[in-house]
Amino acid sequence: MRTHTPNHHRLLLPILTLIVTIGLCGYAVIATMSEDPLWFLGGVTMTDPERIVIRVDGQETVLTVGSPGYDLLVDATKEALSKFNNLAPRSMGLREVTLTEYQLRGIILELYFSEPVDFHLPFNDRKPTALLIPIEGRHAGHGYVFRGKNNKWLAGQMCMSDPQPLFDALSTLGYIQQ
Repeated sequence: MRTHTPNHHRLLLPILTLIVTIGLCGYAVIATMSEDPLWFLGGVTMTDPERIVIRVDGQETVLTVGSPGYDLLVDATKEALSKFNNLAPRSMGLREVTLTEYQLRGIILELYFSEPVDFHLPFNDRKPTALLIPIEGRHAGHGYVFRGKNNKWLAGQMCMSDPQPLFDALSTLGYIQQ
């Protein structure tokens, strides 16, 4: 006796081929637009910063490799930037009035890099070489990360899922109280 193969088995291969083709096209479009073939990994790839600037109510502390607290802040930053709440930059930017306020009030953390920071997310991150993170004051408490390049801050902020490692490190170093 001959068994009959149902027609739905013959349709399975073309349907699977179509699904895989659509998936690969989607991946390729996002990889091309984001200029990052590893966009799907999430998080961030960054070298250690050349310098870290901590501003507390107008007083500036600059940390470089070998400075006390530098390694603690680098590790905390990498942990805090490992996951984001958004898959594209949000709409807020930094105005001059805000940047002036940061020079005088609140607590911010600025990180400056010799190599661009790579946010592995499905958008073109514009290869920032600076990050600004408000800790206390305007825009603080939301986990915002502002990206900068060529001495200018780019529009659109990222939002860390958990900025707590940064708060813990800054508290340990005596810059904030928790």
